[in-house]
Amino acid sequence: MNSSLLDWRARLEACGVDEARDVPPSLGAQLLRSWREPLAAEAALREHLEQQPEDKDALKTLIAVLRELGRGDEEVPLRRQLQERRCRDLGVPEAERDAVIAYLEAAETGSTPPERSASAYVAALFDLYAPSFDDSLRGLLAYRAPERLMEAVQSALGPRSALDVLDLGCGTGLAGPLLRPLARRLEGIDLSPRMLDKARERHLYDSLRAGEITAELGISSSRYDLIVAVDVLVYFGALERVFALGARRLAPGGLFAFTVEKSREPGYQLQPSARYAHHLDYVRRCAHATGLHPVVEREETLRRQAGQPVTGHVIVLAGP
Repeated sequence: MNSSLLDWRARLEACGVDEARDVPPSLGAQLLRSWREPLAAEAALREHLEQQPEDKDALKTLIAVLRELGRGDEEVPLRRQLQERRCRDLGVPEAERDAVIAYLEAAETGSTPPERSASAYVAALFDLYAPSFDDSLRGLLAYRAPERLMEAVQSALGPRSALDVLDLGCGTGLAGPLLRPLARRLEGIDLSPRMLDKARERHLYDSLRAGEITAELGISSSRYDLIVAVDVLVYFGALERVFALGARRLAPGGLFAFTVEKSREPGYQLQPSARYAHHLDYVRRCAHATGLHPVVEREETLRRQAGQPVTGHVIVLAGP
């Protein structure tokens, strides 16, 4: 039966609702879905969206209902509509939206992912979250990746200090207080200008610059005793290029330290969170191919997501 021809209010009355003509479509959809009347719920949702086309929650519910009805092909334009709104809300430049939507679609549907995230998405996302970023991470998400990584770095460094240090994807500089005591010079790179504004307020970094980290590593001629990437490689699937560029920028005896989220599947996967997870064997292969070798490998809880612990790998690699 075509949902557009279905009188969803009649279904409400058949289910025992008096005065169904006075029930708003949004409420009707909730009731009908809870009573396992998906066709009627779809009709109510479509009527509601005609009246309030910007209601993203209703659009998400309609997508879920279509999935339940086995009409996945009808989800595609609705999902794109939803992702276009997300891009607009984030302030993603229009010229970049197709790449961002393809990336978000892959995360949502499990289709073949790109090798890395869309830079425009990451920059826009963190520009938006910069004012509340630290409080959200430390409080709501119980974020402890910088501490876990620096514990591993300290065990690899021993008594060494007065280092030239590069903080890749430094964000608001959460790792800065941990890195500064080790550093003769501390530099940071990040995609988000607003996150860098927050990092400057800490007065810990000798240099902060906006840029995409592989591009910055590719044009740099500097060498570092320590390069760190805390919760950064979750926005890269393929690691070969970033490892190769990082290895080139290490001084003799230098260390490359980072965290990744743990995957039980081979290679790397793009998760519904729009963050990549990596299998440890894949990380090891990428390191070996660029002449890097592990000196510390630990499995740690890095943060929480939806109330559940997120397990990751804390890894320190030594240069060739």
